[in-house]
Amino acid sequence: MPQHSARTIKNYIKGRFAAAFFVPVCVAIGLFACSHRQAAFSLEDQDQWREGDLVLRCGYGMESRVVTNRTRSAFSHIGMLHYDSLKSEWQVIHAVPAEDEPEYLKTEPVTRFFCPERAERGAWLRVDCSDSIACEAVRYALGKVEKQVLFDNDYLLGDSTRLYCTELVWRAYSKQGIDISGGRRHSVPTLFCKEGEGIFPYDIEKSETTLFVKPLKH
Repeated sequence: MPQHSARTIKNYIKGRFAAAFFVPVCVAIGLFACSHRQAAFSLEDQDQWREGDLVLRCGYGMESRVVTNRTRSAFSHIGMLHYDSLKSEWQVIHAVPAEDEPEYLKTEPVTRFFCPERAERGAWLRVDCSDSIACEAVRYALGKVEKQVLFDNDYLLGDSTRLYCTELVWRAYSKQGIDISGGRRHSVPTLFCKEGEGIFPYDIEKSETTLFVKPLKH
């Protein structure tokens, strides 16, 4: 009989619980979304972006539906913009569960972040701060990528050794003295997070530190 790690078993149990708890709300919505995927985003505002701006998306999976339904938000995932001058392209720094690779924090082209297979909706957001502070936030986030910090499957704000998506950008700005969540938290089932609460993209969207949230066009 194959042996399974405690982490694998825990994630399996979480998945089973999520299915039982959220499927009545999410399945019909998810099936509808998958059958109506749209074209790639135009990303026409790139000339207005700056280092440290945040980008939001909503995917098609059940996890995305859980987050959007729980928070009444249009978005379920968040990352940070960084311009790679060597590649002459915008990259997104973000924390995401394993897709087809290890669960390290990563950077990837913004076109991949918003590709039609991953993003139903998208937006960009600016934090109310100076350019220099935004650049320092990017430096913090890139440092976590370089250290190969892993995704936090337990969603613990009290443990900075692993990070989830909103925690990464929140910590990046918190290190510069800005709480981009505005102190907001959402309750989380204790099976997912022992702390019982976490930060969601919605908490950052609605913070007084957010200058604007601009939807991206298809």
